[in-house]
Amino acid sequence: MKIVSIDTMRRLESEAVVSGIPEYRLMRRAGIGAASLLEKYCISKFRRVVFFCGGGNNAGDALVCAGSLALPHVIVPCRSLESLKGAAAEALKEFAPRLNITSLDEFDFAPGDLIVDALSGIGFTGTEVRSDIAGALKKIAASGKSVVAFDLPSGLNGDSGIAAGECVQAELTITFGLPKQGLFLNDGPRLSGKIAQVPIGVEDLSFPGALPYTFFTAADAEKLLPRPELTVHKNSRGRVVLLCGSIDYPGAAALASRGALHFSGLVRLLSVRSPNMPPLPAALIARLLPPGPEGELPAEALKTNADATAASDVLCAGCGWGNHVSPELLEDVLQFPGKLILDADALNLLARTPELWNHRSDAVLTPHPGEALRLAQSFNVDTNGSRPEFAARMAKRFNCIVVLKGFHTCVALPDGSVSLNGSGGPELAMAGSGDVLAGIIAGLAAKMADLADAVRLGVFLHGAAGDNGHGAVIADELPALAAHAAAYQTWW
Repeated sequence: MKIVSIDTMRRLESEAVVSGIPEYRLMRRAGIGAASLLEKYCISKFRRVVFFCGGGNNAGDALVCAGSLALPHVIVPCRSLESLKGAAAEALKEFAPRLNITSLDEFDFAPGDLIVDALSGIGFTGTEVRSDIAGALKKIAASGKSVVAFDLPSGLNGDSGIAAGECVQAELTITFGLPKQGLFLNDGPRLSGKIAQVPIGVEDLSFPGALPYTFFTAADAEKLLPRPELTVHKNSRGRVVLLCGSIDYPGAAALASRGALHFSGLVRLLSVRSPNMPPLPAALIARLLPPGPEGELPAEALKTNADATAASDVLCAGCGWGNHVSPELLEDVLQFPGKLILDADALNLLARTPELWNHRSDAVLTPHPGEALRLAQSFNVDTNGSRPEFAARMAKRFNCIVVLKGFHTCVALPDGSVSLNGSGGPELAMAGSGDVLAGIIAGLAAKMADLADAVRLGVFLHGAAGDNGHGAVIADELPALAAHAAAYQTWW
């Protein structure tokens, strides 16, 4: 979905009203949708929802939400609710009999409280919050409670992503309509937490000057998930060859293999014999080669196994290579005639030997920030600006898809468009996670015609695997969790 500025969001809402949709109907959609999300994610963990409200439409959203909740709640207004106007006043009138309201001075937290920040929303555009809001923000910060922000964390500029001196630290931000660009810039990712979207009916309206960035959500993933015909067979579901591993890092080969196996029909692995190689899946066609002098894959690995590469649609290379692989092997990798996924040490080797790069458009580079910096230095890519801007410059320089890993992983195309991923978080920051991602992308790329769609979907499912692990997952479990996420997204 599109990512918008605050001005664009306001214009879209105004356009909806002009077209005949009452403003209060938009507010009801926002509040009822937020109540549904809170009950889905929070009902088993929290006992009560505490709404801190300001004086604008964000407060109206909160009143609708509170009045629609099955959970107990309390409303803590920082300004008199009687001063609400327009749609927010309509919300107060409709839901007043169901609301439990108390003053900020009289309110005390209780065990099991969840805070909802509905103080400012998109109304804050300056550098300092008002004194009445600042007092509430201090009380929220001192509580140590989990916080859900409505639209934007209060104190965060929705355009620049720069936080005021006092600003909410949210674990989840529920954004209404379309996500605002400040959620993804500067302080935004750190303060907004994970992002969930509630549609209100303006999402498909057209507007000029759209940002080249989009936010990839579960709804987008569901549209892309391949639905195979009943007559498919293993060779028509995609064939992957993995060139991964070394004496020191055999686990990377196993993890990438499991990622690919869950999303394609046939997977071959070319790796080295290692006494530390973990058990490999029985479904994997593995060729374990004699290692080079430093325990690395031999330089002739692809030449001597040409039958394996000739029978494959996608080559995934680099996971667990270590630092001793010969440039000759990378040169052979870059001549593979099918789709190509380059990860980890293949990227580090490319940074050391930039003259080998052949600017092929059917490649995918999957760097983490450190690998991206090394590539940027070697290929003279400007690293200034935001993560999406950097990813876009990388994709243009390499003329291929670049996956800049991290929170809201950026999938950038050479045309300047960037998709920011909406799943996953810090639970994926662990050894082996990137190997699994490379395998998942390879598996999907082997059976999906559009490489960019395969990459976006793979990144989302990898993040969803982390979400499904609920903070207690290791990389070995990610492939099965990602496959479960794909199955869960499929309506049948």
